[in-house]
Amino acid sequence: QCRYKGLSLQFRYSPDLPRAMYGDKDRLGQVVINLLSNALKFTSKGEIIVSVDGSEACEDCVMIKVKDTGVGIKPENLDMLFKEFGKLDVKEHMELNPHGCGLGLMISNKLTLLLGSQQGIRVNSKYGEGSEFYFEIPLRRKEEDQENLIDEVIIEVDLTKRKLKRMIKQPCNCRRILSVDDNDYNQMVMGRALKKLNLNVVKAFNGADALEILKNPQAHQLAPCEQRNCSIFNIIITDLHMPIMNGLDLIKKTRALSGITGKIPIIMLTASDDNEHVEEGLKAGMNRYLCKPIKEAELMEFIKDIYCL
Repeated sequence: QCRYKGLSLQFRYSPDLPRAMYGDKDRLGQVVINLLSNALKFTSKGEIIVSVDGSEACEDCVMIKVKDTGVGIKPENLDMLFKEFGKLDVKEHMELNPHGCGLGLMISNKLTLLLGSQQGIRVNSKYGEGSEFYFEIPLRRKEEDQENLIDEVIIEVDLTKRKLKRMIKQPCNCRRILSVDDNDYNQMVMGRALKKLNLNVVKAFNGADALEILKNPQAHQLAPCEQRNCSIFNIIITDLHMPIMNGLDLIKKTRALSGITGKIPIIMLTASDDNEHVEEGLKAGMNRYLCKPIKEAELMEFIKDIYCL
């Protein structure tokens, strides 16, 4: 998307930091992706820079910054950024077609606090020149006797290419998604959009059926992936309100499953004013959320972002 808009995207990682550190890769990944998405949305020319550096907040803290040369934010609008549904009524922003349900920055800020940040996300912005969002979080440094924690690595840097590796693991060739929704229309929109991206969709109409598929995939004619250490699904997309078992319970029970199945990325569909359930979903273990009603074009862009297509 940066290439399409003619923007320069740069990643800067301090040479004073270790090549790998440990923490919650899913929540940190969501925060960084949300900040990058906002920077891309409101930047029409120039550059976006993601930097990771040491911090004076504590010995094991890192400072992560996302800086852009976008439209910037007026001083009187800064207080609105982290409020529920806080969108800026500014002509320049409207021309850049802002979208989403308005929860991104607020949820991202709460996620940083859950990750141990003392102050959450802060921002420096000059209207007409750009913005810089930044936060500090504590991370565990890699030790030789911690090799068994390799699944928790959230940042691993290729020092020869000077760029961060993808925070979302590239899916395997089976490209299979579990869609969980009791609404036939939503399932139709979901299936049509995902098939356009050459993704294989398996449908379940409540959380109980989805959990049964996850536990016994072969009973549902789902052959295991040939790739080593690959789960039966790359992503689970679940609605919140369903009969028999709702989306929150499905997320909790999925996270309780053993092995790689319990780590499948989960997206929850929620109403745009459902802030309370979004927070519950994050605590239960969901990775991202998408606002309803579902729009096919938005869903396709969302999945492309996850799959790095």
